[in-house]
Amino acid sequence: MYRSFCRPSQWPWISMQKTIEQVLAEEGRGFFQTSGDSMEPLLHHRKSTVVIQAPASRLKRWDVALFRRPTGEYVLHRVIRVEPDSYRILGDNRLWPEMVPAGWVIGVMAGFYPDESGQYVSCQSPAYQSYLKTLRLRRARLWLLALPGRVRRKAFSFRR
Repeated sequence: MYRSFCRPSQWPWISMQKTIEQVLAEEGRGFFQTSGDSMEPLLHHRKSTVVIQAPASRLKRWDVALFRRPTGEYVLHRVIRVEPDSYRILGDNRLWPEMVPAGWVIGVMAGFYPDESGQYVSCQSPAYQSYLKTLRLRRARLWLLALPGRVRRKAFSFRR
């Protein structure tokens, strides 16, 4: 089960394939190729493969959730806050979070293969846990780099 995250209406033969929801319901987990840069540097466009499993319980902070938007798009982003009936999620390479109703979530990442080397990284592994500890610094750096040029030049200018 090696699938890409894509909009179902984009491919005419998608009706012959199982949806991610069907795979998770039948097998409990599935292997899917990622698409996009929103989870860089952890997951790479068309190189990383994620292992998604059906959520056994409510998601926790820092879990990576797979959800499906009403438009049919599958999105894999990190939970940064758990609300009573929704989640605030954010991609590792994004600045602005979004609220996702709990009903949209269809799976949670159990681990991933970062590239074609075949080396599996579990979400429980020490390497992954170390990565989680650097997320706040990465987000702060990303925010600073995204400041408008004029404000950045004024704030860090050494001219008088």
